[in-house]
Amino acid sequence: MSWKKDLKIKRLRYRSIIPRVLGICFVDAIVIAFVLFFCYLIFLGQINNYLFSSHKDSLDVVQAINTNWNTNTVALNMEIEQVKKRNSNIQDVYIVDDNLNIINSFGSEPISFETVFMDEDVEEDLADHGMVRGELDVDEIALSFFNLKDKIKNVINFVDIVTDKRVIDSLSEEIMFPTQWVLYKTDINNINVCIKNCYPISSYTYNVILVICVCFAAAILVTAVYELRKIGQYILEQKKINKLVSTDTVTGGNNKEYFLQKGARLIRAPRKVAIVQLRLEKYHNFCSAYGVKVGENLLEEIHEKLSSLVGKKELAAHLENADFVLLLYYKTTELLNERLNSIITELTSVRKTQHLLFSAGVCEVKSRNDDINDLLTSVGLAVSKVSESTENIVWFNESMKEEQVWERRIEDDMETAIMNHEFQVYLQPKYSTKGEKLAAAEALVRWIHPKLGFVNPGKFIPIFEQNGFIIQLDDYMLTAVAKLQAKWLSEGKKLVPVSVNVSRAHFTCDDLAEHICRIIDKYKVPHEYIELELTESAFFDDKEVLLKTVRQLKSYGFKVSMDDFGAGYSSLNSLKELPLDIIKLDAEFFRSVDDLTRSNLIVGDTISLAKKLGMQIVAEGIETREQVDFLAKQHCDLIQGFYFSKPLPVSEFEQRAYGV
Repeated sequence: MSWKKDLKIKRLRYRSIIPRVLGICFVDAIVIAFVLFFCYLIFLGQINNYLFSSHKDSLDVVQAINTNWNTNTVALNMEIEQVKKRNSNIQDVYIVDDNLNIINSFGSEPISFETVFMDEDVEEDLADHGMVRGELDVDEIALSFFNLKDKIKNVINFVDIVTDKRVIDSLSEEIMFPTQWVLYKTDINNINVCIKNCYPISSYTYNVILVICVCFAAAILVTAVYELRKIGQYILEQKKINKLVSTDTVTGGNNKEYFLQKGARLIRAPRKVAIVQLRLEKYHNFCSAYGVKVGENLLEEIHEKLSSLVGKKELAAHLENADFVLLLYYKTTELLNERLNSIITELTSVRKTQHLLFSAGVCEVKSRNDDINDLLTSVGLAVSKVSESTENIVWFNESMKEEQVWERRIEDDMETAIMNHEFQVYLQPKYSTKGEKLAAAEALVRWIHPKLGFVNPGKFIPIFEQNGFIIQLDDYMLTAVAKLQAKWLSEGKKLVPVSVNVSRAHFTCDDLAEHICRIIDKYKVPHEYIELELTESAFFDDKEVLLKTVRQLKSYGFKVSMDDFGAGYSSLNSLKELPLDIIKLDAEFFRSVDDLTRSNLIVGDTISLAKKLGMQIVAEGIETREQVDFLAKQHCDLIQGFYFSKPLPVSEFEQRAYGV
């Protein structure tokens, strides 16, 4: 699984609830801040109204004293009473000297300012404002219950000088009725006015604030209920998503994603654990016969059966196509094999009227730190090897992985190898039995890898035959041999026929003969010096296409030979139908023969038969003098093998063939 796909699935499966909770807190915080700010504005507006009104009326009191202090006491009293009636916030008015001694009062019983203002902290506050008791040189001094200087100093130029708690407590006892003492200096020497203001919160303001608080609480409650409901829905949706992500769309049961997630935890159990991949063989054939829907119904029944056969802490899931995966606990491999055979027997009885065949790959969990994805890959390799085994249960081993890694590396490097000419032509001489002279050669491919060095053909040719790259390699070898023949021709050397292998896959092409002609004619090499070898296995493909291609090649002047004659089971039949020029006796005729007389009899009769059909005979794999002498007596035409020479690089072959 790529990291992008893995991340998407994890996001679906594990969407965090924290962002939702943070979202609720953020929304509620905004609502709270808005309501508090709104209440603050209402309260501040109310206080400002009180302060403006009281300050204006207090200035009227000061003006009345300035006018009537020395002239008309009655008028002064009347004006002060009118001011108090006009502004109910003004409670008491005191006339004090510069030492804050009360000279006269209008309203409540006089209080002793000595107890209020004879305090060291007050002295310090006055000093901070550049004032000394008895030397009041400011027009207005405010003793405020609220510290409002920063809020309203642009409206009323008050100066707060008293914040002592004892003063506050003595001036106001009810928080709903905040009290303010304001000291004004008059125009009359040593005469000052101290006015007590009381600002009761009106019922209207109180009700407004109360309504706002109730609405605020209701809003918080509604928001919380709404968000909690959304979180509940989110949790339910998440459960549905998790279920959907882990549910197989074919069987309706557990899928690969479910197995990966849960299996990653279960393999850490302190018990022996094995991963098993079960494969229903010939599933596509089943679907072709009965239909895709019936095939999916069969997979559903198999999954249900598997789920009933595994334990509570074991797993069964559908992987893909007709493959299922199991996580099983076991004690010994023998017991697990017995259990798997029992499971397979149970599965074959799902459809009693239809024959079902199962194979299994098994991988042991060796460490709790094993990766579940790697284990799945391993059991996949094991189950793919069942066709090469006589058993229907195959255990994974590391050689399978090494083989897979090797195949992957070969396939990754093969295109580059073609472009960089890493494939090199080696030539193995063929010697005539008459005079034992070099008469022909076979072109063999060798891969000189820049990192791996020499790579044995047996390690890459089968891979190329499986993936189809062998066709490109055939063209590469034909081109290389044609260029080499053209070089020798231009140098005036006598050409010898060189045989080139043409793969079985190539003979399925309708225009193979024309294709080969185009390659050879590009270098103007006479066709009789190019021999095309096909294997006997090609005869088992499309016979008509093969016969047509061979006839066309012969009509173009190419010689056609059959390699590894005698290795298959229909050699005589192929001799009867194919118009061949040469047959090459397989090397197995001459290796480890227990009954030499019997073997020589078969070889001799085969050579005789080929001669009667007008074919040349090449014996390959010859390694002893006795074999050479026997073949010479049987009139074999050419001998190829280590007795005369191993496959040679082009330079060494040229030395042997041309003495250069």
